[in-house]
Amino acid sequence: MLPDINLDNEYFDEILDNARNMIVSIYPEWTDFNYHDPGITMLEMFAWLKESQQYYINKIGTENIKKYLKLLGLERRTKVPSATDVSVLYENDITAVKGTKLYAGDICFEADRRTYISASSIDVCVCDYGDDLNIISRDQFYFGGNLHILPFAKKDRGVFYIGFDKPLAENEVHTLRFDVTSEDGIDRNPITDPASFIRLVDMEMEYFDGLNWNRVKRIDETYGFLFSGRIVFSLGTAHQSCAIAGHEAYYIRFSPTGGEYDALPVIKYIYFNLLPVTQRDTKAEYTDLPAGDEIKLFTGLAVTGNTRIFLKDKEGTYTPVNSFTKQIDPDTGEVSCSVPGGADSEGIRVVNMAPDFAVDGAIGYGTGLPYQKYDLDTTELEYESFAVMTELPDTGGKYVEWHKVKDFSAAGTDDFVYVLDTENGIITFGDCINGMAPEGEILLIGYSLTRGADGCVTRSKINEIEGFNRDEIYVENLRPSAGGLNEESIEDCFIKAQKLMRTTETLVTDEDCENCISAAQGLRIEKCKVIKTNGGDGLITTVVVKPCSQDGMGVPSERYIKNILAVLETRRMLGVQFRIARPEYAEISVYTDVTVSRNYSDPRETVRRAVSDFFGAIKDEFGAEIIYSRLYELIDNLDCVLSVNVLTVQAEGSDAERTREGDLILAQNVAAHLTDIDIMINM
Repeated sequence: MLPDINLDNEYFDEILDNARNMIVSIYPEWTDFNYHDPGITMLEMFAWLKESQQYYINKIGTENIKKYLKLLGLERRTKVPSATDVSVLYENDITAVKGTKLYAGDICFEADRRTYISASSIDVCVCDYGDDLNIISRDQFYFGGNLHILPFAKKDRGVFYIGFDKPLAENEVHTLRFDVTSEDGIDRNPITDPASFIRLVDMEMEYFDGLNWNRVKRIDETYGFLFSGRIVFSLGTAHQSCAIAGHEAYYIRFSPTGGEYDALPVIKYIYFNLLPVTQRDTKAEYTDLPAGDEIKLFTGLAVTGNTRIFLKDKEGTYTPVNSFTKQIDPDTGEVSCSVPGGADSEGIRVVNMAPDFAVDGAIGYGTGLPYQKYDLDTTELEYESFAVMTELPDTGGKYVEWHKVKDFSAAGTDDFVYVLDTENGIITFGDCINGMAPEGEILLIGYSLTRGADGCVTRSKINEIEGFNRDEIYVENLRPSAGGLNEESIEDCFIKAQKLMRTTETLVTDEDCENCISAAQGLRIEKCKVIKTNGGDGLITTVVVKPCSQDGMGVPSERYIKNILAVLETRRMLGVQFRIARPEYAEISVYTDVTVSRNYSDPRETVRRAVSDFFGAIKDEFGAEIIYSRLYELIDNLDCVLSVNVLTVQAEGSDAERTREGDLILAQNVAAHLTDIDIMINM
């Protein structure tokens, strides 16, 4: 880090005295140092200027810090709304359009997308292991508490069925959410770049149409039951019933078709009919549509709000449509509008506004003067969804779109840009040199409110949905809403910048490489070690990688290795190549004959525990040295042991070098795995 330098370190009198004292050495002919001398007057003026410059140079304000952060590629995080899923149960099939409002007290949530709510419910689950079945009945499923469903019996085999009591509607979007853990309970590294992650398992999802099992169109956020998440899917044809394990139901089934699990997934709970929601309250929204004489909308604000339509021309300006018809389908929530002249335009912009939102979204009229500011009287603005259009003067009522910028430094005279300060709720326009100044109606076409961290609610708090009475529909968030964050302060952003400067992105040392592999997305790495670096056409770094496994002898699959190499590729130094080596295991068996004291009730267990602890401490050390004398000393020093008569240590399954002293030296890619302890007790 750079030192904290104080630039304002001299006062006016010090500057003037230092300058006056230098006169003798620089210009000896100057002998009059009194205040009436014009030269002294000039020195006083420059001393004042120097003191003023020092003061301002030493002041680093908020705008300066923002510039420094921008140079580092960082910007302050604005408010982030929380999100969750809401379970909805109703006696009939219904459709919740995007923007449907739900409430937890006075905290508003909105549906993220159009969601079909089916009257179906899960009736049975069947796990077909080939030679065995596990059936989870409706009573078990809805009894309460966590389930423990092992959908597949082996790492690459099995079929898992979910049966519904009614058919799922075709060509509608359905949502299942799975709470998943691994069989051994060890967490995976989170997936940060889904596009580069190679799935460990290919999983097929199918439904029965009466004759055949057909593939389901889906988006799988669980990555084949590796993580908790949603599977959003739709059926292309009619859903028919069939009998599985003697249970008649409308089934969908899951089966692995490629790859293998490093640990079998365990399903703790399954949720159906989920409505994904985000904590925000939208007052104005806009939608851009292609040209046409008729448009269709599927948002809640289009149904309940006021609608304005604009036609886009070749110059990129928007002309309002003064007369159009609007029809609402009460069953589907679809809004249709006929747009005169829409087919002849370059596109259509539809703006929907809540009835209580200002005067049709206008916050005022621009004066054309520089530095216009408008106070929006709120600090709950969502930055990303905020959008502005303004009326252009002398155009007959046309509008133009403005764009958000962080500051006006790169803006030209003719740029339609503005700065939004969400921390204080203020919108600022340019000075007519850097950024235009508006002149005419200023229209907010995108305006949403969010409470950030204050919008996070606990389980069961979201219990009301717009348009229904609470006693006729069941609404509940079965998980807390999470992810809500308040606006980041300058101080916090600067701390983040300091951490970033200390973070190594390029793999330089062996430790960098091992840390990178240990954090590889979607994987569970118990141990990795750089074991060899050798020359050749380039520098090849060999790393042995041990995945987590129940038996302690994990070996990475081909897809594991591909994921690791993909992570290393983005951070390797030029000319460096990586090779992933699979670990080998020396299966260690220990035999000891000991004489023990009669005063101890279970000396065998004491010796066994000591030997287990000895090998447990080195089980993740590749190329470990198993020192015979240390193990002997450990057993011999036990309180219950009088003497060690015999001690042998054998290694099988991998070559190990034995020294004259009886020590075992394992190869660089070999780890010790204790398999057997045989203890002979003498009294």
